[in-house]
Amino acid sequence: MKKTTIYILVVLLVLMLAGAAMLYKPVEAFDKKVTLSRKETRPYATKICFTTLPLMFDKCKMEINRKSPSDWYIHDSIKDGGNLFFLISRQFNPSKDELDWLYSFVEKGNYVFICSPEINEATRDYFKVSDRMQYDITGVFDEYEDSVNTVLKAPLYNTQSTYFNAGFTSGSFFWKYDSSSFLVLGENHHQYPNFIKASVNKGAFFFHTDPFLFANYFLIQPHNDKYFEKVISAIPKDVNKIIWDEYFFYKANEKDKKNHSPLRVLLKYPAFVWALMLGLILAIIYFAIYIKRKQRFIPAAKNLRNDSLYFAETIGRLYFEKGDQANLAKKMAAYFLEHIRSKYFINTSQLNNELVSKLSAKSGFAEDETFKLIQTVVDIQAQSNIRQEQLNKYYLIFQNFYKKTT
Repeated sequence: MKKTTIYILVVLLVLMLAGAAMLYKPVEAFDKKVTLSRKETRPYATKICFTTLPLMFDKCKMEINRKSPSDWYIHDSIKDGGNLFFLISRQFNPSKDELDWLYSFVEKGNYVFICSPEINEATRDYFKVSDRMQYDITGVFDEYEDSVNTVLKAPLYNTQSTYFNAGFTSGSFFWKYDSSSFLVLGENHHQYPNFIKASVNKGAFFFHTDPFLFANYFLIQPHNDKYFEKVISAIPKDVNKIIWDEYFFYKANEKDKKNHSPLRVLLKYPAFVWALMLGLILAIIYFAIYIKRKQRFIPAAKNLRNDSLYFAETIGRLYFEKGDQANLAKKMAAYFLEHIRSKYFINTSQLNNELVSKLSAKSGFAEDETFKLIQTVVDIQAQSNIRQEQLNKYYLIFQNFYKKTT
């Protein structure tokens, strides 16, 4: 049975390794993971954008915001305007109240720049726009279009300018919008708007649908720094403070964690799916064979009873009932001497100081207590008449030794 099990396991292992080798694809050196993090230098992070953005305005400072607009709006000094709320994120998921706060913020002469390929229903209803996604955003991109162009349009820019994006594009654009409220500033390679502006009183909202155009990989390509400069030039130069928002950034990431389990990401890879299916099939076959050949259950044998202990207890009870305390005490002493001979391998023919020293050393029992113990044995052997009180005392002395040395 054991040999058969080993053979089955070896066959399973060989088959799984063979399947994995057949379906294996070399790992690409290019890092496709999209984080949009301001702290990372990955191709699809935003460290270059974060570092360069304050340089686009004179004497401009930047702060990181992780609070809801209702929190920072009240405490921030915005009465003079000149503040820029800047967000690059997977999704833009504000509530109706948060949109009201941002609108009030813009009315006072401030600016909101939202770069996200997906805006929620509340935002679409609030601004009466409709966006369309060609793909669904996940943490690892392997199915997006790449190597496409993006355009910045006149008349805001002197001439229409085209920029090449060698990396991925989100494929998102604005499908419907109010042309009387929004000005189209940029288009994707399908000539659909991906960058629009809505002026509100002294301020303005800017919406961009492609965060890849602000990622490190795009900005390091030749001439693409000009794209970034021109996009930011749409924002008035009176900006003195930039609020780099991470409240909606992490809010979007929390939504991703709820909607995208790790298994869902792994199942995107055909090699993993085939390996998983093959492993499950082979596991089912193995357990089917194992259950069929499994030996019937054998109940555990009960431990044998220690008859010598029961015999000693019976004899002791007999002497006690007859009232022969002297004989019972001698049996106790004889049992004690046999105990130290069998457990500690000490010769008990001479009950002297040498015996006391050896027994104390081997048992760990105090030497003075050991002396009293041996003296008790000597007293028992010398007496022919022992009272009940003495027998009880001798019993406690022996039991004290047994308890402390076991």
